Amino acid sequence: MVAGGIRRVSDLPPALQAHMVQGARAGFVSRMLANVIDFIGLFVALVIEYLCVAAAVFLWNPRSFSFPAPSLIVAIVVGSVTSWIYFAVCWMTTGRTYGDFVLGLRVIDRKGRRVHAARASARAAACVVAPIGIVWVGIDRRSRSVQDILCGTVVIYDWPHGAL
Repeated sequence: MVAGGIRRVSDLPPALQAHMVQGARAGFVSRMLANVIDFIGLFVALVIEYLCVAAAVFLWNPRSFSFPAPSLIVAIVVGSVTSWIYFAVCWMTTGRTYGDFVLGLRVIDRKGRRVHAARASARAAACVVAPIGIVWVGIDRRSRSVQDILCGTVVIYDWPHGAL
């Protein structure tokens, strides 16, 4: 029993619980939830991209307008490039995507430093090409995804100051 009658970590206030894991490696569930948030955001971004292209086609020739029907290959390439740019820019600038921000996660290198452009780009490419690599987090004793192992990165809990 701890001071104040607290028996379990779950009995502590959420801010104190969060403080206790600050800097620890993030687990599978947190990382998957962050990915779901990012997927939703990327889906919305792709819909906006599509609507912008449709608007441009309409403005170019309004009389014969019809909504564009991109091929599957074009959709895959545009979605992949958009995702790659999003992940790479987020990780090289702040170390976190929007999903990471919501879940209090940050991507760093093995030495605890910010991920630089080449590493962030390689990690983003690995995440786009083989997103299933995150499943390895649930198996690896150090909570690393395949992308983390290949690119020398670590995902930690890192809430912004004042968020706790």
